[in-house]
Amino acid sequence: MFKGKVILPITLSITFVVGIVFVWLSLSGQKTKVETLPVIVSPAVSDDPCNYPQPTDRLLTAEEAVVAAECFVIQNGYTDLPPIADRSKIVPENIYPMTDDEGMRLRRDSLQRRAFSFSQDHEFFGGSWVVMFAFKPHQNVVRRSDDGFDNFGRAVVMDFYGRNIRILHSPYSLRSPNAKIMRPSN
Repeated sequence: MFKGKVILPITLSITFVVGIVFVWLSLSGQKTKVETLPVIVSPAVSDDPCNYPQPTDRLLTAEEAVVAAECFVIQNGYTDLPPIADRSKIVPENIYPMTDDEGMRLRRDSLQRRAFSFSQDHEFFGGSWVVMFAFKPHQNVVRRSDDGFDNFGRAVVMDFYGRNIRILHSPYSLRSPNAKIMRPSN
């Protein structure tokens, strides 16, 4: 009577572990399909992505979405360039707004100016562009050993028209399964 009560939990535990190992092995053999694209630079956008009129009355192309996201990270103070002067136009983050002086100091120079990759996501806004930016190496960023930090950054999301643009709070994979890599090394 005691043996049956012990064997069932052990059998379930072994089955669970075998299932996890099987899933891990099957996924580890698959390579993430990532398409490497040439650097997307429009002549009108080469140095200043914010000096480029974005359409709002039609769906954005991938290139236009990337330019809009690059302008967003510059204007909102995430790069080494100064943010827009009108602080009322700074877009707050969704968890901690980071629009006060201390928040702007923490944003400063935290991301590369140019997008690393982009993808489409059909969950945000019923469909959106997701443009990923690599973190910049910074002495104030605490790294754990082997945390995969180089594989993550921040994502700017917007609907397919370029509206409702914002940055996601959590780190986001630079090489998500559907991502199109633009600049493998910043």
